[in-house]
Amino acid sequence: MEILKRARGASDGEMSSWSHAPPNGLQDELNQRTYKAGYTDRDGQCKVSPEIVSKPSNDKYRQNYARIFGHD
Repeated sequence: MEILKRARGASDGEMSSWSHAPPNGLQDELNQRTYKAGYTDRDGQCKVSPEIVSKPSNDKYRQNYARIFGHD
């Protein structure tokens, strides 16, 4: 444990120091990267609705259900 404590240093932060503020423009850069990747919109908001969308069952669903579980 002593080796790990010495390796971390005085700040106890793993990637960056907890005592320093993030650099200017960091949030804008994160928003731009996640927007390019398709995870968020330009403002950093999630693109996918958090609500669960259910669809009515059709004939294909019923056939697959019967095939997988063996009953209706």
